[in-house]
Amino acid sequence: MKAVRVRKERAEEVRRFAERIGAKDRNRLIKTSGDYVEIPILDGYEHNFSNFEIIEQVDALENPRKSFLEILKNSVPKEILQLIPQSYKIVGDIAILKLREDAAIYAKEIAEAIIASNPRIRAVWRDLGKEGMLRRPKLELLAGSGSETLHVENGCIFKLDVTKVMFSLGNQHERQRVAKEVEGEIVVDMFAGIGYFTIPIAKRAEKVYAVELNHDAYRYLLENIRLNKLKNVLPVLGDSMFVTPEQVADRVVMGHIFSQDFLEVAIRALERRGILHYHESTPLKVLDRPLERVRRASRRLGKECKILDFRRVKNYAPGVVHVVVDALIY
Repeated sequence: MKAVRVRKERAEEVRRFAERIGAKDRNRLIKTSGDYVEIPILDGYEHNFSNFEIIEQVDALENPRKSFLEILKNSVPKEILQLIPQSYKIVGDIAILKLREDAAIYAKEIAEAIIASNPRIRAVWRDLGKEGMLRRPKLELLAGSGSETLHVENGCIFKLDVTKVMFSLGNQHERQRVAKEVEGEIVVDMFAGIGYFTIPIAKRAEKVYAVELNHDAYRYLLENIRLNKLKNVLPVLGDSMFVTPEQVADRVVMGHIFSQDFLEVAIRALERRGILHYHESTPLKVLDRPLERVRRASRRLGKECKILDFRRVKNYAPGVVHVVVDALIY
């Protein structure tokens, strides 16, 4: 029986990744040994963890707790059980579940089974999509109570209300990656939200300008700056198109996937030269579109552009991916 052996500080990151790709073996418990953690995985998933040590567990700990799907076996018809997602998103102590309409008649039973199978969960909400330009979450409470929570990720604390602001667990590795590249720099985060990129970056930066338009997100941004005891973040409430500071940054983060119209604003925020992290949702048929947009925006401002990296963050929709372009602008 295989397990991924990682240092404690990377354990939460790897556990979430294993759960997201369906690799985690739920029949075994996670083990801690000194400074290391053993995360059990299913056979055949080893290649997804090529950067970590894969071990053969000798004294595996069986998980005595039933999964929520096992709990549902006696109360939900088999044909409906097959329609229920095998996993759900956890933000702090709140579970967020996507549920098809033909399974929604059993929504209450499903939500109660999730709470029964995971003592960590306080409330279960159904994800009904996003609303408006600010992409406000549209959620329905299925079981439990409360929508405000504290979510801890890579040593950063995020307070939020899941019904007011979105939190993308799929961007966790990207947030950590960018933060690790920062060393004593001045950074502009043009779409800061509650501090997804701002908080981890600020722990390594000289200064971070965090711009946010949504009043609810801005309120939590201020709270998260306080919770993480950061003194080097300058929060700015307003539209990034008009309030982004110019010629101040060594690095600019554009974490919103529909921000192509803001590219020239972002480049103007750089002081002479610097790094741009540009996110976009793009169809696979035009996968190079984000690269061309960054190049064109640079040329319009009389700047040179060198592509440093172009990577897929996650799948966004069928045939559509969320990508990020790392570019040196000079």
